[in-house]
Parts: sequence; structure tokens; C-alpha cells
Amino acid sequence: MNTMTMKRRLALLWLALVVALTVVACGGGGNGGEGNGGGEGAQAEAGLTILDATFAEGVSEELDPINPTTSFTPEQTVNLLLTIKGRPKEGEVVARFYVRDQEIASASVNLADVNEGVIFSVGENTRVHFTLKPTEPFPVSPNYRAEIFVDGSPAGTYTFSVVPPADAIASRVIEATLAKGVEETPEAYVPVEPTTTFSTSDTAVYLVGVADLGTYSRIEVNWYLNGELAEDATRSLTVQENLQAVSFYFTLEMPEGLPAGNHEAVLLINDGEVQRLSFTVQE
Repeated sequence: MNTMTMKRRLALLWLALVVALTVVACGGGGNGGEGNGGGEGAQAEAGLTILDATFAEGVSEELDPINPTTSFTPEQTVNLLLTIKGRPKEGEVVARFYVRDQEIASASVNLADVNEGVIFSVGENTRVHFTLKPTEPFPVSPNYRAEIFVDGSPAGTYTFSVVPPADAIASRVIEATLAKGVEETPEAYVPVEPTTTFSTSDTAVYLVGVADLGTYSRIEVNWYLNGELAEDATRSLTVQENLQAVSFYFTLEMPEGLPAGNHEAVLLINDGEVQRLSFTVQE
């Protein structure tokens, strides 16, 4: 269970994405802007060569990037422009978008369909435009990427970030305490029996804290039991507005009892570690 005070309106922002795809063959090659996606790899073994990959805030009618960038705010559309060498008559280009290790959207285009009926000139290139549109604001994180595949072969990985909006306050954990329970008061959540030592007969650990959270920021807890991440216990919340000194708690619940050993609760804000709390469970 993970909860925050009800004094302010909070909601989970589930990542819901719509991918719109536009593809054209464009003459002259264009400069495509500078490749700014932190890409790895430039071409697929299949023979199609990606000359350039550019993220941008917008795209002109000629498919030139407008305001190239790798940083977007949560409500912005992410445009990815790929420039492919020449006018290939066939081949499939796929873009898969990820945040951390979670695939959030994908789209593909068949170059045979694009080039059908088009007269090619020597030296001309093909440009592909992928558009990632949020139906809900993207969670803030530096860990977004687009993986490109050409005819099933990896052709490059290009990274981008989602940053807080301009009016977001700085996010930080003010205090955090481990405890055997939690009490809800009109003002805040209060830790009950604060401790860093638990027994195998205990069935839960509470992490109770206070934080400043900027608009669209995400706070998360990872529990490490004897050095191993308990993935099923990871919990997170994303806020919709600036919250100052907001009280929160997360719970590690194990009905059969806590395992003996040395453990940690790691707090992250926007995918960056901000605090690590160690605790021991004794038999």
C-alpha cells in the first residue's frame, strides 16, 4: 500500500500514449538538424543506413525539425525524425519507445509503401517522422529512449528526457523514517514505533516521510531484501500539482513474516535515488 495525505488532491498518472506516424520521402537529403538523441549505432546490417536522428519540439511541412531538443516537458509531443540514406524501395522501419525498461509505444512503416510511384533522383534521401503524443502527462524521468529497427535488425538507440514544467517546485525528501506502523492525523502521517530493527514475526515495515514534490513528479520506493530487489514490493505515486511538505508512507507487507537479514528501503524521485534507509530483521 502506498498513500499520501488527503489534504491535497492526488492521483496516479498512468502512462497512456498514442503514437502518430508520418512518413515522407524528401529530396536533397536536408540537414535534419544535428543528431541529438545520444544514439548508439548508425545503420542496420540489412543495408539501410540511418544518416541522422533528431528529436524536436515540432516539425515543418518540409519535415525539418523545429527547436531540436532531447528534453521535453510532460505535456509536450515528442517528435523523432530519421533520415535514411537514398530512396530505398523496400524495408521496414520500427520505432519502439521506452521509459526505463518498460515499452510504452511502438510504430512501424513499410518503405515500399512510401516509395510506391515516387521518382527517385540520385543523392536524395528518405525522411521518417515518428510522433509520440501523451494522452496523460509523461512522468518526469531522464530514462526515456527510442530503439530503432530496420528489417528486424537494431539500427540505433536514441535517448531523451522528460523534465518538470517551468512552474514546478524542486522535489526533495525532507524526512523519512522506518517504523512498525503509521497513524493518520489531520495534519500528517505519523510513524508508530520508529525503528531500524525488526523481528521475523513482524509482517510489515512502514516508510513514513515528508517531501516537496513538483508538478508531475514521481516518488518511488524499492525494497532490497538481503541485497535483492523485491520487485513485487515496488510502489510509486505521481502528483499532478506542486505539493510542499506533503506527508506520505509506503509499506512492505509480508504476511508470513519478514525474512531475517540486512535490508534497505531506497527512495527515488523521478528515477533518481534520494535516500537509502537500512534496517535489520532478527530471528
